[in-house]
Amino acid sequence: MATPSSSPTVLERAAPFLRLPDAYDVTPVAHRDEIVDPRSSRRWRVVGGVLDLLGDRFAPTPTQRMLDTWVTAWLYDLLRDAVTPLVGMSDFENEARDAAGRLGLTRGDVVLDVSCGHGNFTVALARVVGSEGLVIGVDISAAMLARAADRVRREDIANVLLVRGDALRLPLAAGAVSKLICSGGLHQLPDLERALSEFARVLAPAGRLVASGFAEGGEGSRGWRSSLRRWLALHVVPLAPLERALVAAGFDDVSTRTAGPVGYAWARRMGRRFV
Repeated sequence: MATPSSSPTVLERAAPFLRLPDAYDVTPVAHRDEIVDPRSSRRWRVVGGVLDLLGDRFAPTPTQRMLDTWVTAWLYDLLRDAVTPLVGMSDFENEARDAAGRLGLTRGDVVLDVSCGHGNFTVALARVVGSEGLVIGVDISAAMLARAADRVRREDIANVLLVRGDALRLPLAAGAVSKLICSGGLHQLPDLERALSEFARVLAPAGRLVASGFAEGGEGSRGWRSSLRRWLALHVVPLAPLERALVAAGFDDVSTRTAGPVGYAWARRMGRRFV
């Protein structure tokens, strides 16, 4: 059903949570599908269902560059759900249900989906939080976001804003959200510690985090994994150091597990306010 013209757009609803490039200390103003830095009057528009706050300001890693094509985005969308059960992971429906439960999602919640990719979790969580809630999906891949925008339109979801942004400098205010998911994205972050610090910054005290990516138990090992990180900025994340990094970033109640080649982490933002 179409949204009445007098109702706020999803961008207008999301604007209080967002921050614009070079204006992290200013709350932007949104007018329908355009957002403005009130200090400089610089403007950004939602085009094709995506608010691009990166433009050409971003230098992708080799892995990120490889994933930012329509072919790889199409293949990922096609194969992801077919392959996961074959390698010991839960199917998407169960994984999404588990993520929503661990986040403690209720109707009206505002959720940040980092490395949202083709939008499968974004849309699933948007249904859980309902029309009163909001999901902000962030990814650096324009190709993945284009597929996510198609999914949002196809499934008639009105409470999702897709943003092209960097997980190492999230375009959100400090303490903006209480729920954050990064499903399947940990291994692609070139500076994992910095990304975890950003997760802590944008989460409110006691906010919840669910994250996953290619991982291994214990302290991890070297060899070919070191080469992956050095040449492709692609991690196989060792879970013991990840737990310590989460605590150092400002999280507690940290727990992890593996399922096939993927590791899962859950944590709660410590109660003090992060600045």
